[in-house]
Amino acid sequence: MSALSIGIVLSIIAGIINGSFPAPIKYAKVWKWENIWSVWAVFGMVVFPWVVVFFTIPDAGAVYGSAETKSLLLMIAFGIGFGLAQIFFGLGIAAIGMALNFAIAIGISTVLGSLVPLLAKHPKRVATPQGTMIFVGVFLIVIGIVGCALAGKLKDKHLEAADPRPRESAAVAMSFGAGLFICVLAGLGSPMNNFAYAYGESLLSIAAAHGATPSSQANVIWAPVMTASFIPYIIYCMYLWKKNKTTGLFFAPGTGRNWVFGAIMGFLWFISTVIYGAVLARLGSMGPVLGWPLFMSAIIIASNVWGLATGEWKGSGSKALYTMFGAIFFLIAGFVALAYAGKLG
Repeated sequence: MSALSIGIVLSIIAGIINGSFPAPIKYAKVWKWENIWSVWAVFGMVVFPWVVVFFTIPDAGAVYGSAETKSLLLMIAFGIGFGLAQIFFGLGIAAIGMALNFAIAIGISTVLGSLVPLLAKHPKRVATPQGTMIFVGVFLIVIGIVGCALAGKLKDKHLEAADPRPRESAAVAMSFGAGLFICVLAGLGSPMNNFAYAYGESLLSIAAAHGATPSSQANVIWAPVMTASFIPYIIYCMYLWKKNKTTGLFFAPGTGRNWVFGAIMGFLWFISTVIYGAVLARLGSMGPVLGWPLFMSAIIIASNVWGLATGEWKGSGSKALYTMFGAIFFLIAGFVALAYAGKLG
């Protein structure tokens, strides 16, 4: 198989894993959002990234010691931005609903995560057939993302019409405009880890000089970025512990397995990032441009397939299902277009 073909296969694998990592939440009893997700953050953003660095980056201390301070500070800045985006994404769902938040935040993330590296790092390729095909692929994926959001909205309306019982609102106390702004912030911050790779050439080069394999070099980027992401994220969780008085739930009877579930979630989430790093290595200098939308589309396709398999779309109505299948068609079409763009390069 060619490097491009391997990269595409790895994108699918990474997307399936990332689209599946929240599954253990269904089995975590008693704990609240801030309990399970803080454990996920500890393992996914701190423990596993540094364990992976220890095993895949030879002489990691020397690698970071040789790095320029401004490069490390840039990684930290990208990481904090990514961590804030995760908070904004959750707030956006509560403020204006999952469907609209999903379309805005993930749509912006996909566009920026691919096109910013293209315009900033490879401006000469914009007007080429490859550049055109990248724009087409990203456009098709965004249509698919919006379609998935619309399908989710139609599903909710159908289920509510079939069972019109009063439902507890998850909305937070903010105006629609403020909620929209929060969603935009989530979209702006979500591709920060991709930007970190795109602008982390010096760290990657140092890791390579110390013997890191091409597939594992990205791990030297992920560890500081994810640890920086952890800081604003855990601060927000601590705020929720205090506000909701949920600290004691960590030690509630029968919740020991929840720690295991949180660790599994963290492992799956970060391992998908490690695989994404291997994708980038196989796509060469255009890795962040092509890899990010491939990864995003694979995640969305996988999460929707899991939703179908686990009965989440049961009773949602034919209109919602047809819309969702149509959206997946656009996601696949965008995936194929980007794969073809890789061949053109």
